[in-house]
Amino acid sequence: MRIEEHRQDGATDFWIWRLRMAERIAAQLDPARFGVAAMYVVGSTKRGTAGPSSDIDLLIHFRGNQRQRDDLVLWLEGWSLCLDEWNFLRTGQRTGGLLDVHIVTDEDIAMKTSHAVKIGSATDPAHPLTLKNAASSIKSEPEQRLQDSPDRSE
Repeated sequence: MRIEEHRQDGATDFWIWRLRMAERIAAQLDPARFGVAAMYVVGSTKRGTAGPSSDIDLLIHFRGNQRQRDDLVLWLEGWSLCLDEWNFLRTGQRTGGLLDVHIVTDEDIAMKTSHAVKIGSATDPAHPLTLKNAASSIKSEPEQRLQDSPDRSE
């Protein structure tokens, strides 16, 4: 455990480790393979209030097909179980899986349903995470048209 993960009062900053793990997951996730447009962290990890048994709330903007979604869920389940074991070794706390994943679509975001309301919110907004190959991530149709436009100057 790194020194900066301890507050002056001796308590461990569990949220820092959780945020680092969320960043690591995002950095390893292949957006094209899994149909992911964006990933965010929300909840106690984002707010810096996570404790030893807190989960890591991830919000995933998904634009893929059903197979990609199934593969994504399975990939994240592996991370969740691994992080739960790692958290147990660090804290003695088990949760049965450390990730709480919320998948939202373009429609959810447009209608501001469920957790999608956190994306771009003025109060308690979702914190964006940088995805692997961020430049090659799945783009919205307007973004893709702009990129493919022959009039686009380089």
